[in-house]
Amino acid sequence: MSTKKFNPIQSIHEVATAMNSTQDPDGLLELILDRCIQICGVESGSLMLIDEKQSVLDAVTSRGMNQQLLRETKLKIGQGITGMAASTGKAKLVNDVSKDPDYIQVKEEIKSELVAPMIVEDDIIGVISLDSNRLNAFTPEMLEIVSVLANQAGQIFKNLQTIRSLEQRTKIQATLIEISKVVSSTLDQNEVFDSIMVTMEKSLRLEKGSIVLFNKEEALLRIVAASGLSPEEIEKGTYQPGEGITGKVYESGEPIIIESVASHPDFLNRVGYLSHFKHDPHNVSLLCAPILSEQTTLGVVNAFIVQNKHTDLKSFLDFLQVVASIISQSIKIQNLVEEAKKEISRENIQLKRELKNKYKFGSLIGKAASMEKMFEKIQLVADSRASVLITGESGTGKEMIANAIHYNSSRSENPFIKINCAAIPENLLESELFGHKKGSFTGAVTDKKGKFELADTGTIFLDEIGEMDLNLQSKLLRVLQEREIEAIGSTKAKKVDVRIIAATNAELEQLVAEKKFRADLFYRLNVVKINTPPLRDRVEDIPLLMNHFLEKYTKDNNKAIKGISREASKLLLKYRWPGNVRELENVIERAVVLAQDEILSEEDFSDILSNMEELPENTVEVSHSNHVEAVAGTEPLDLGSGRLTSGQLDGLDGRAMEIVVSEVESRLIQYAMKKFRYTKTRVAKFLGINRNTLDKKIKELNIEY
Repeated sequence: MSTKKFNPIQSIHEVATAMNSTQDPDGLLELILDRCIQICGVESGSLMLIDEKQSVLDAVTSRGMNQQLLRETKLKIGQGITGMAASTGKAKLVNDVSKDPDYIQVKEEIKSELVAPMIVEDDIIGVISLDSNRLNAFTPEMLEIVSVLANQAGQIFKNLQTIRSLEQRTKIQATLIEISKVVSSTLDQNEVFDSIMVTMEKSLRLEKGSIVLFNKEEALLRIVAASGLSPEEIEKGTYQPGEGITGKVYESGEPIIIESVASHPDFLNRVGYLSHFKHDPHNVSLLCAPILSEQTTLGVVNAFIVQNKHTDLKSFLDFLQVVASIISQSIKIQNLVEEAKKEISRENIQLKRELKNKYKFGSLIGKAASMEKMFEKIQLVADSRASVLITGESGTGKEMIANAIHYNSSRSENPFIKINCAAIPENLLESELFGHKKGSFTGAVTDKKGKFELADTGTIFLDEIGEMDLNLQSKLLRVLQEREIEAIGSTKAKKVDVRIIAATNAELEQLVAEKKFRADLFYRLNVVKINTPPLRDRVEDIPLLMNHFLEKYTKDNNKAIKGISREASKLLLKYRWPGNVRELENVIERAVVLAQDEILSEEDFSDILSNMEELPENTVEVSHSNHVEAVAGTEPLDLGSGRLTSGQLDGLDGRAMEIVVSEVESRLIQYAMKKFRYTKTRVAKFLGINRNTLDKKIKELNIEY
């Protein structure tokens, strides 16, 4: 034993300084015990903590004591000199243990004993016990100093508990964040469950665990994800509700902590968990939390933990209950996604049924002989895979015919892709049709699928096919012949199964003769030709169409229009309808929107009245009156004559160029629209302007067609 003298005040200061700077709380407790032994000059001592669960004192650190003897001899609270100090909180000095009735002999050579309780905030958390082989080894001053150091030790231990609790909570919080990331990153439920178990094991070092869900079809609880179990062990993990610990938690809906799972009567060990804990099965705890959804229990999540003296099982159970809640939300989200998929599927089926009904032959309005003959042809061609060429004037319903063919074919459940060849610039049309690879041209920042690939197993409708560039026509021919496409920038051809329906209001035979359309492509497209008759050739269908559009737009605009007057009906029957069914539809819609009475009269179709008189061929036809009002107080202008008096021109002061040029432009555009059957692309070419400029002029000049 060292004879070095220790200054008590210096020892207390040393411990206080270390408390504020050390990163090793366990080392501090050992320092305090060492200083107590050195100050008192004794042979042995120990620092013990109260184990409230078992009501005994558990040695944390000791000097000069038999460790095995300490483990085997656990003093109960209130038993012996040390146990009494732990019970009463009063320090005690005994300089002759043989005379103290409370003394319990641990070692024969002990003659004196000093015990000081560790008290923090009025709570007794343990004791420092010092022993000596000499009689009268202690003084009251030693008792006072050891009591001060014991309270310092108590504060250190309390801080240590707080630190470890914060560390555990920090780990739990970080683990929950990781689990939340997993849940938000995927909708695959199995992936979510597996990732939760892996994260729990990796982050918190939980030994084993599993997610058990109730299977309604089997009426069984079954493991769906596990940590540290083989597939064969997982397969064994089935339980009846109420069976074993898992079944009881499922049935009660209450969480549970089993401190020693090996000795619990309800633990079934069905999957062989205990074989993983051979070293110390009685020190393994089981935590179970029910997975709740509103008033229903969906299953149980459980985790096994090998305890140490610092393990806070309650915090782990709180954590497990949060995980159970996350699992419940994941299941709920998955159910909502599945229900949404089913709903979308139901809506898709319903929509397809409605489309099929909308475009069935009986819904294509017409009773004229030419229409009945066309319906018969559609019925014959619909279920074949032959290419179809639909011809006819603009506005006759070529797209509707294409719809009818697709939705009455065996491909009706598959894609129906439409593209207007005249609406897309030539340099972009190839990419639209066949797709492109990233970097194949300026602006191709990603790969893009073309319309043909999107239409695979279905139908593609190529409107205004006559406007397609000759170079692109050759690539389209390859699709028809080889049934394969090649994206821009790709070196690999891709097989596609697409039925082609084309439409045009141009005379393709004439374009072939002029070498503006490939003859071989024309013959490939023209396997079955369907010509849509103009409205003027099926006048008997006009009343049917009038009533159909009147009903439709009255309903759409929430109007209370009951019909069309006899005079107005005669007017509509007499009109030649250069824009065909589309023009009739537009006229009816406009009349319904602007109408103020319950019956549409001739006044509601004033635009038709102004167009009734047909002019000789190749003469400019004007949609509005030939007269343009001049400035108030001057004579009206007759631009139709091509002559203007000086008085008329004077009346246009400040607006002469605007009015005269606008009127000429308006007449010229209307003439071209009539000449080229309202095909804007051809009209723009004839006028020598681009399509966008034409649209802008039509809007500015308020030209109706």
